[in-house]
Amino acid sequence: MAKGKAKVNYLGRSGVVMPQTVPSWGFIYATSMVKSEKYNIGDRVVLPDGREYRYAKSIGACYAGQGCEFTYTGYSAVAVADVAQAIGDTQVSISAAATHAVIAKDGLRGGYVVLHNNTIAINAETQVRGIIGNDAVTVADSGCVLYLDGPLTTAVVIGTTGVEVFENPYAALRLSTSNALAKAGVPAVYVSATLMYFWVQVAGPCFLAPSASVNTNDIGCGWRHDGSIDGYNHLIANDVDGVGEETSQYAGHRIIGNATGNGPLFMLK
Repeated sequence: MAKGKAKVNYLGRSGVVMPQTVPSWGFIYATSMVKSEKYNIGDRVVLPDGREYRYAKSIGACYAGQGCEFTYTGYSAVAVADVAQAIGDTQVSISAAATHAVIAKDGLRGGYVVLHNNTIAINAETQVRGIIGNDAVTVADSGCVLYLDGPLTTAVVIGTTGVEVFENPYAALRLSTSNALAKAGVPAVYVSATLMYFWVQVAGPCFLAPSASVNTNDIGCGWRHDGSIDGYNHLIANDVDGVGEETSQYAGHRIIGNATGNGPLFMLK
């Protein structure tokens, strides 16, 4: 399903589920070089126990016991619009003055466009829309039409409205290596190579490799640079400057066990 009409599955939610009709969740634990016909990148599945997953694509190997990270930095920075759009329109154009790479037709699907209108108070009329499709960009830094998941509520004005474009964040995940990049979650299964489609868990019970500080009173945890977790108290006390191996991103809390005992079984947030 396209963004804006994304598929959200609450498997086994309603009715009496008999043993012979319990849904199979095996597709969550599969990887493929071929995209599923049923799902698009960014689509969401929620299981009855609260585990939540997003359909994703890799740009490198990803481990099932460590977090993976977002790698995109934005498709095009803010540039003033050179094509006008009226209230109610469901498309907008990237300015030919914007700096951006070539991209395939619908390659930005699942991404976002932010429209800044500075004719009144700054940010008062900011519009954020999901991208459900785009024209192909065959020449870098050329104009491009984006198709939106909802109508504009403020007109796009040539030379005034700023247009800023972000790719689908789940389309370029890799094993975490940096404390400067946000973590997406933990892959449901080992991802062995680049350009593989897989499911990444973003919430609910899971396992994440713990550092030694995930113990005693450190129930809440944060992400480390490599996708493992650290006790949040330890994280704040030891890396407040953000230049070490910790991040400031909260990961969740332990449910059962700790680094020196079983697990831990971790509640990803």
